[in-house]
Amino acid sequence: MTHQENKKYIFVQKEGADWTGIKLIDEKYKGVIFKYGKVAFAKDENPDGTLPMKFDYDILQNPNQIDIDKNEFIDYIGDILLEVLEKQIKEGKAIVD
Repeated sequence: MTHQENKKYIFVQKEGADWTGIKLIDEKYKGVIFKYGKVAFAKDENPDGTLPMKFDYDILQNPNQIDIDKNEFIDYIGDILLEVLEKQIKEGKAIVD
């Protein structure tokens, strides 16, 4: 597996796999590995001016059997997704279908 370090997570990829996963390394979700699926933004803004984002994800490993509160976990990995997207956009690496 290869990885790139960050404060909350590292990127991991199983040899021969066509996807990159994210392994959470902070205390709350330590060891959980997941990957994002389809990511989409709504066409219309919320009344507060924010743009809703929807995404799919798959948990690949949860070795410590962490009890994951779905809403809290989605918010947490949503923040990571935004961070990753912002970096890709700044570096000109974002792919749009």
